[in-house]
Amino acid sequence: MKSSLFSQILAVFFILFFVENSSANEIDSMRFFPESDSLKQKNNFFNLRFYSDVNYAFDLNRENDNDRPFGSNPLHVNQFDIGYSFLEASVHTNRFRSTFAMNHGGVVDKMYESEPMLLKRIRELSSEFELKENLGLEVGIMPAFYGYEGFINKENWFLSRAVMTDFAPDFDLGARLNYQYKNWKFKLQVANGWQTLRETNHNKSLGALIRYETEKLIVNWGTMTTNESKIESLNLRRYYSNFFTQFNLSERNSLAVLWDIGCQRDSFAIETFNLWTSASIYYRYKLNETWTFATRIESFYDPHQIIPEVKTNTIHGFQFIGGSLGIDYNINEHSVLRFECRYASSKDPVYPYKDGTLKNNDLLFILSAQFDLHWKKIPIGH
Repeated sequence: MKSSLFSQILAVFFILFFVENSSANEIDSMRFFPESDSLKQKNNFFNLRFYSDVNYAFDLNRENDNDRPFGSNPLHVNQFDIGYSFLEASVHTNRFRSTFAMNHGGVVDKMYESEPMLLKRIRELSSEFELKENLGLEVGIMPAFYGYEGFINKENWFLSRAVMTDFAPDFDLGARLNYQYKNWKFKLQVANGWQTLRETNHNKSLGALIRYETEKLIVNWGTMTTNESKIESLNLRRYYSNFFTQFNLSERNSLAVLWDIGCQRDSFAIETFNLWTSASIYYRYKLNETWTFATRIESFYDPHQIIPEVKTNTIHGFQFIGGSLGIDYNINEHSVLRFECRYASSKDPVYPYKDGTLKNNDLLFILSAQFDLHWKKIPIGH
């Protein structure tokens, strides 16, 4: 595809996006105005939250090491591991919010591996100012608004994250505008890059999101463009579209459909853009207040090895299909025991076995205990 033609197509794409829509499950990252218009509260208050996810993953094919490829949570197998933990504090005053959160765990080690040690422990360091009613300016280190699943597994349907959400951007450092109108939510953002805290070039990423949400339906579409080159003279322009929709069919039945597509300029044939795409479908059944069951089918297609976390150095790159079955035992509103069986199959042999060979498939069993304590609206000041 010619660069000029592609640029024109993308220009039309973004124009249509903004013009047609200008008049989203990490729900945590979708909190345009926390606690339902908390920026407008007359009383100042303080929120505190602690979360911990401890897991044990069984992979009978792995004996030589404990590292799990092509995934971040769980990151290790055949050992007890802290999948993710974080401590968050936020202060809310009239038309202002400030949040600071620190995190730790296998998912942090994987997703922040290119960041300095101090920065990788900071999950969030942001402030939001209400410019006018329902319009806020947020700046700092913030959870990204891409992907259906976030770091907090208790808010996801499964213990592990699908590959497509695992390696979508999880955090940003920059500034964003947040606007809400009835059931519609919008975001515009400029940031340092694709999941980048410490800048790697002088180019900035541009992102946008539109979300429609009711009790029965969520439709979420996010886009991004960025230059992924670490060399100033080389333009590795990347375009990304992240879409998901969730249907709450009844009190017990829910369905979600996800589709990502992106492309990046080839580093050698600069007139060519290479494509990657992924799709997934989720179904969840809530038997009662205690037991919940879920199933997921997912695929990921990246033959040109654009996404570094799924780089295989094989002929066909990472071409994957997988399935998961999950069971939740809800002890109370703060605690969950979760079990998952996950099967993965790749076109090329990429999964290491205990005999030193590579196979096309892998089977993983995971057990997790998750604790989420949230103290809301603790009064401060007068």
